[in-house]
Amino acid sequence: MEGWVEKNVLIHLKPIEKCWLPRDLLPDPTSEEFFKQVKNVRERAKGIPNEYFVVLVGDMIIEEALPTYQTRYNYTQGVNDETRVSPSPWAIRSRAWTAKENKHGDLLNKYLYLSE
Repeated sequence: MEGWVEKNVLIHLKPIEKCWLPRDLLPDPTSEEFFKQVKNVRERAKGIPNEYFVVLVGDMIIEEALPTYQTRYNYTQGVNDETRVSPSPWAIRSRAWTAKENKHGDLLNKYLYLSE
């Protein structure tokens, strides 16, 4: 399956330079407009029902736990990425997936913090 993953899955991974980061979607703390941007986030968040925030917190906890899931996956037969630098296509895919998903947790964490 490694050959198939390499030819059919890895080709869909974006280069790191083209991937979004949480900071791309949050107020810029180095900007003179930072406090205005945070105030804007808080104003928009006022209309969000509390139940939605409960769901977002739950999602954030799951997303932030992904390195734990990846650690277990790393030891799965066929992945064998104990050192986290394996050139195996499965290991490359696992690391890319975890990095992307972890950004969701980072973004949710900062959004929830700023929207309070």
